[in-house]
Amino acid sequence: MDGDLARAPRLLIPDTSPLSLLSMAGRDALDYLFVPRIEVWITDMVAIEATRDPDPDDDPRTEQRKLLAAWFGDNRHRVKVMETAVGREYEKAMTNWRMGGGTPDLKPSWTGRGDYSLLDVLAAAETVVEDSETVVLLVDDRRARAALRQTENLNLDILSTRSFIAMLETEFGVENATDIWTIIEIAAGVNEQGKSKVPDPLPEDPLYVRKP
Repeated sequence: MDGDLARAPRLLIPDTSPLSLLSMAGRDALDYLFVPRIEVWITDMVAIEATRDPDPDDDPRTEQRKLLAAWFGDNRHRVKVMETAVGREYEKAMTNWRMGGGTPDLKPSWTGRGDYSLLDVLAAAETVVEDSETVVLLVDDRRARAALRQTENLNLDILSTRSFIAMLETEFGVENATDIWTIIEIAAGVNEQGKSKVPDPLPEDPLYVRKP
């Protein structure tokens, strides 16, 4: 990484992909998020998405969701959940929906909410991060990474899940950490064309964004 990761006090996970991928390798893989010994932040939208009951068209992955819910519960004291305006709006909409009888056809849509919360959480982070601090983000989504690249008010080190796993071995001495990615690839399987369902390697990873 660009300098010593220990100087960066926060690891921010603004989308569900890293948690979903790591959970494919089991609970121990999720615990590796604490290896760098820095604060772990997630957005309220990530917590909701990772553990909510799936909609009919969602990938159910019931056992995986149970694992994530248990992990969140056991690590409540170690993981900071950042509130976002989008998260508050969604929770309010869900409360009103349940109070109205919970008719399936009227259930608030999840589509697109995670994308909005990404920019929301960066605005929140600006209020608590010192000028000299860097926020480390785990982000696999290419569009989200492109949006983050335009940030001018924060210093960001942006890693994919694949890059984070590699760093566990090269910088933190976790033996055979890269085997985690192999386990994830096997668990994810392939699509109808025989292509792995895990994200492809990114051309620039890690990605460093610095304030002008």
